[in-house]
Amino acid sequence: MANEFPVVVTGAAGLVGGLVVAGLKDRYDLRPTDIEDGDLRDRAFVDRAIAGAGAVVHLAANADPDTTWEHLRGPNADAVVNVLDAAARSATVTTVVLASSLHAMGGHLDAGRTGIGTDLPPYPCCAYGATKVFGETLGRVYADLHGLSVRCLRLGGVARRPEARSWLGGWLSFGDVVSLVEAALTAPPASTARYGVYHGISANTGTMWDDATTRQELGYRPRDDSKEYAHDVTNDLENADGARLAHLT
Repeated sequence: MANEFPVVVTGAAGLVGGLVVAGLKDRYDLRPTDIEDGDLRDRAFVDRAIAGAGAVVHLAANADPDTTWEHLRGPNADAVVNVLDAAARSATVTTVVLASSLHAMGGHLDAGRTGIGTDLPPYPCCAYGATKVFGETLGRVYADLHGLSVRCLRLGGVARRPEARSWLGGWLSFGDVVSLVEAALTAPPASTARYGVYHGISANTGTMWDDATTRQELGYRPRDDSKEYAHDVTNDLENADGARLAHLT
């Protein structure tokens, strides 16, 4: 993606959004936006936010794996429809990076599978994960029908360090999440299909997640490894699902 147009970052006040803005602001013309600026459920606001941009990094979401559809529909379904629709109607946007989650595949983990790659079908473990599968699927429709480059990043547990043993496989460090988003923004069209889904984890030894496609198609090179913290973490957290697949935006 050329850098002559601004990059819109939604959810800029969240954990991942803040990391991405801080990590990329010196190399890109970023246009951060968050709920204080407007509601992504408002189509007119989204149109204004995206106008003149070259790419959109859509991070805004309700990332609570225990919440109900009532609280997910607006931020996780209606908002992604508006973002993709505005991008498709824009004369300048060529690339949309959608923040998905490993929750979209959490059912495979619950079933005890290892080597979980993007070749397997989605298997969400909760309503939140199901909304992320919806976003991925809608992204494919917009890529096919409107020619957008849509890259869906199934983010792992974004944290400064893993907080429990069950986080070790799916941990995504602060530095690596920035590298992942930049890789999705800059991978040349010839190196990847117009649409793709990619697992986003750090270089975790013994992980059950397969990120080979992410490395091959996006050129992602994670630097951190959860094994550095393996001797310091607790055995688990009270909230097993949150410990296994924490994803904060």
